[in-house]
Amino acid sequence: MAENKNRWNWEVSGFEPRNSSSSSLQFEREDRRPDAPVVRRYAISAASALPHSSEISKQALSTKVQRLKDEIKFVKEDYLELRQEATDLQEYSNAKIDRVTRYLGVLADKTRKLDQVALEAEARISPLINEKKRLFNDLLTAKGNIKVFCRTRPLFEDEGPSVVEFTDDCTIRVNTGDDTISNPKKDFEFDRVYGPHVGQAELFSDVQPFVQSALDGYNVSIFAYGQTHSGKTHTMEGSSHDRGLYARCFEELFDLSNSDTTATARFNFAVTVFELYNEQLRELLPQTGNGLAKIRLQSLESSIELVQEKVDNPLEFSKVLKSAFQSRGNDVSKFNVSHLIIMIHIYYNNLITGENLYSKLSLVDLAGSEGLIAEDDSGERITDVLHVMKSLSALGDVLSSLTSRKDIVPYENSMLTKVLADSLGESSKTLMIVNICPNAANMSETLSSLNFSSRARSTVLSLGNRDTIKKWRDIANDARKELYEREKEIQDLKQEILGLRQALKEANDQCVLLYNEVQKAWKVSFTLQSDLK
Repeated sequence: MAENKNRWNWEVSGFEPRNSSSSSLQFEREDRRPDAPVVRRYAISAASALPHSSEISKQALSTKVQRLKDEIKFVKEDYLELRQEATDLQEYSNAKIDRVTRYLGVLADKTRKLDQVALEAEARISPLINEKKRLFNDLLTAKGNIKVFCRTRPLFEDEGPSVVEFTDDCTIRVNTGDDTISNPKKDFEFDRVYGPHVGQAELFSDVQPFVQSALDGYNVSIFAYGQTHSGKTHTMEGSSHDRGLYARCFEELFDLSNSDTTATARFNFAVTVFELYNEQLRELLPQTGNGLAKIRLQSLESSIELVQEKVDNPLEFSKVLKSAFQSRGNDVSKFNVSHLIIMIHIYYNNLITGENLYSKLSLVDLAGSEGLIAEDDSGERITDVLHVMKSLSALGDVLSSLTSRKDIVPYENSMLTKVLADSLGESSKTLMIVNICPNAANMSETLSSLNFSSRARSTVLSLGNRDTIKKWRDIANDARKELYEREKEIQDLKQEILGLRQALKEANDQCVLLYNEVQKAWKVSFTLQSDLK
């Protein structure tokens, strides 16, 4: 009892007091059983909890098993569906591969037939083109192979009035001012006459037939003749805003060759640039190692090898000329006594006919034609002028011999006529553009240039009678009419070839699309076969 009195009192308001007696008895009972296990109050023994936990575990396991069974069932169903789809897709891809393969074979046969038809059309067009070339050549040479144009430059501000008149497109009249004769005005007749208002484009429209003839396989030479400051170099070089014959001729060659190029016929171009000074030849292009062999210029008694630079477009041509002009230098006084020659080499190859043709277009800016020697001129200047006079005189002799149909043509009298021998005479064409100054101060040189050009001009027709002239006119008219008919046939064949090429392109495009589909089908088929395995 004493111990009970000394215990703490844990009574708290709102709670019932613990029954101490019962608690004591409980502890006493436990004390009396030392072998009994100590168990916490409210603790759940393993024996009492086992039945309830087992039921929960079995139920959860059963749920998981059922869920796995359902998932396996769904997977099997999906697998069977996918397997069926894979089988169907493989059958479809195999059928499509067979169909496309057969269609590719049909397209291949069609392509071969179209290709053969195109080749046959090009074979038919080849003789027509040759006939067109022949007719065009007959038309161009109806009045002779040598033509002379006369061009007058504009007057400068301080040059006074003009002494030339233009009576028509082929006649120029010079007022000599010589009162000692009854008619002081002298007329000169040429193939074409241009006043100072005529620009480069109009001039080139009359030069264009000569460019066409060069592309057709004939050698052509175009000369710019006249005294210094008469406009020779402007005619050939032009300016940045008004191109001269150099650029325009090559651009025309390039455009014409593109229109005539086919799958079996092709043009290639190369350029040679050199100058003649005191009968000595100096190349203006370096050896670039572009794979082209040197071109050989051969006359009756000698031959010369020159560098040729391959050009594929007008831009490359301009670059080659710029390089050549830089190599020539800046000594203007030397330019006046040297001849600048630009040769455009034309190579044509036709795989069907086996034709390998070569022709060339020579553009020549001649030295100044003035032959006056001043008392204070140096020995070198006198030598230069004498060499120029010799070469120009030799050129005049050659042209005069050709127009007079002489048996012997003196090509060997000058280096100028030697290197151009194959472009002067026979089937070649020659155009001389004489440039004159219209002022009174240069009248003597103007008359000298006009007389030289008249000597060079083809005068065979003028020596004949009216019946001869009428005969040649009839021939020219017949050739023009036949040329028109051949050109129409050629254009029709070209349209046919274009249609065949378009059909070939469409067939090839279809082949490419079908080939891509076949590739995709093969990939799908291979993937499916791998998956099914």
